[in-house]
Amino acid sequence: MEALTSTLISAALAFALSSCVGGNYSRGFDQATAALVRPAANAEGPWIGTWKSNANGHTGPLWCIVQQTPERPGFYDFRYRAGWGLVKFGDYTHTVPARPAADGSLQLSGGMVLPGGFGNYQVEGKLTRDAFDATYKSAADHGTMTLRRPEKPE
Repeated sequence: MEALTSTLISAALAFALSSCVGGNYSRGFDQATAALVRPAANAEGPWIGTWKSNANGHTGPLWCIVQQTPERPGFYDFRYRAGWGLVKFGDYTHTVPARPAADGSLQLSGGMVLPGGFGNYQVEGKLTRDAFDATYKSAADHGTMTLRRPEKPE
């Protein structure tokens, strides 16, 4: 019984801490979703979906806010929040070159070093006004990201 109580307390503490850490991201995502115009003019703005590892089958929720990098023409910031396990989240920004097309879509291809010792990471994909489909790969993992526009709050 004592082990169960200890486990429940640890889980509650981990959930509370992960909720606090994500506060800034959640606020930014909520603001981007509220400002989303339908139909979207281009691929910038909020996205929500999942990631899936083709190496080990792991999967989790994924949020992203896409915007042009102010000080670097031709580059876009992809602010991700990825979940895995029960309550583990990671927030990071991936700045990559992306080619905008006349139809508002973006072709992206770029790499970065992931935080937390997760190594080098490459991503390739296409974002249209309504769909964000990409692949990722690193030395230890490879998989897919599938995101769509979030529902606008009422």
